[in-house]
Amino acid sequence: LGMRSAPSQLVASVILLFLLLGTLVTGSTMYAAEVKKNLTRPDPAIPLAPVPLPPPGPARDGREIVRQLMGLTRSGIGGGGGPGGESRLRFVKRIELEGDLWEPEGIVRLAGGSDGGGDESERFWVSAGEYTVPTEKFPDGKWVDGTDRSAGAGFAHFVVFDGTGKRLADWVVSKAGDLEYHNGGLDYDGQHIWATLSQYRPNTTGTVVKIDPVELTMEKVFQVGDHQGGIVHDVKTGTLTTLNWGGRKARRWDLRKVTGAEVRARGEEQVRLGDATDGGRGETGQNDGFGREGFDAPEKEIVNPSYWIDYQDCKSLGRVDGRSLMLCSGIATLAPEIEVGGLAVVDAEGMVPLWEVPFMERTGARGGERGEGGKGVLMTKNPMDVALVGGRVRLYFAPEEGRSAVFVYEVCEG
Repeated sequence: LGMRSAPSQLVASVILLFLLLGTLVTGSTMYAAEVKKNLTRPDPAIPLAPVPLPPPGPARDGREIVRQLMGLTRSGIGGGGGPGGESRLRFVKRIELEGDLWEPEGIVRLAGGSDGGGDESERFWVSAGEYTVPTEKFPDGKWVDGTDRSAGAGFAHFVVFDGTGKRLADWVVSKAGDLEYHNGGLDYDGQHIWATLSQYRPNTTGTVVKIDPVELTMEKVFQVGDHQGGIVHDVKTGTLTTLNWGGRKARRWDLRKVTGAEVRARGEEQVRLGDATDGGRGETGQNDGFGREGFDAPEKEIVNPSYWIDYQDCKSLGRVDGRSLMLCSGIATLAPEIEVGGLAVVDAEGMVPLWEVPFMERTGARGGERGEGGKGVLMTKNPMDVALVGGRVRLYFAPEEGRSAVFVYEVCEG
């Protein structure tokens, strides 16, 4: 009897395994289909990415990008140059973006056969947050369940433009009531666009996702017990670096050890507003980010040793002289009405900056919106991308909320 039951048990186990795998695949397919329902395209015949996909320019050209950027000094980045013919940063153009962009957070530029771009073949993918209910700080500086403010409400968007600023698509990737509606920084690795969806408040939760810009699918890769903003993918080592609120802490992830199947097995639905008694973090108390139930654990956590700026958007520069480097931009509020902006080349493995420079130019000086006392906002407030175009480093910024634009700058060597 025991010998006869063994094959039956084996068959039952195989059937159970197939049912489980079928559930995961079906769940993933249904999720992708549900997300695609929220994709609006004025002209579906216009592709949202070049085909074939271009290589990841910043990572491919990282060594030259780093060399040119490190030639910029504090005076040179202001456009003035300096003695001895040092490098300077020159404003190239402003590309007005069609329609409302709410609050842009990250940007990647996809350019086809010609890196020159600026025409209808160039694509800008922008992550943006539409905030329908503002977050509110708790009174008297209180922290409740590990965070300092209410959840608020809103929607996460990916908006796609061509090189002239024409709006090609608006893709809403969160649902009404989702806690994780804040769309963070972006990085492109030659196959996928990597992004983060998080609660719009510190010390809460986030989900790392990857987008196929040709097939127009989004996959949840893993979940984090903290807000996640900036993200970079080092393709050569198969690692991700993610940054939390303000870029104060980095997490290093080995993509060979985290899998979207685990996320799908937990269920595709986010925590919904009204269902979270502890800020949606799965526990109360201090958030250390390691091994908490329901969240993935990173290989390593690194405290950012630099307090110069809060990194908002970063791009992988690949490996340069054996180090995994990234370019980050951001701002910091040092006191009421005192903001600084800047750029940094950072060693992603240890978060040590190799080059930091302030960049104080505002949008009002370049034909942008003249909010904040008529001066506009700092260029490095949110999205940033970098590329090598015609042998020169170009920087792309999209800092304005509402009606926005891409501001393009170029390094001119002395």
